[in-house]
Amino acid sequence: MKLLFENWRKYLNEISLGTPTKDVSYTAFVLEDNSKLLEYVPEGWKTYAHHMTIIPPPEMKRRLPSRWLDYSGCLKVVGVAQNEQVVTARVSLGDLPIPMKIKGLPHITIATNPETGGQPVMSNNFMEEDFQPIDVFEVCGYVEEVLKK
Repeated sequence: MKLLFENWRKYLNEISLGTPTKDVSYTAFVLEDNSKLLEYVPEGWKTYAHHMTIIPPPEMKRRLPSRWLDYSGCLKVVGVAQNEQVVTARVSLGDLPIPMKIKGLPHITIATNPETGGQPVMSNNFMEEDFQPIDVFEVCGYVEEVLKK
């Protein structure tokens, strides 16, 4: 019975993400303007600050329901975390029920340190207590399925 429930939950989770896909690399909330985030890029680091991942490549087995692909709006940036390899912004989704499938908290990778081997995926490892509060500001954008190259 336990196995039945586990498989049923897995099935429901998969169908909630919509139809299968092979052409999409990842799904993201793509920023229209990242200028406020650029203030947090340390000198000599590689800048990202392009998007907030919703469904990462390893989880991109299914597409988002079409109602999300038409979404555009603004999200609040409420904190910043940094270590010697990566700096990232904590994003508050507010009441939006965006179906996040990432490891970790909703965030936007701002920059990585090439000298220490920093990679964008490392921003998934920050916990809530790692983020320092900042003056809250909004970033606006839209949901997009980023196609494989």
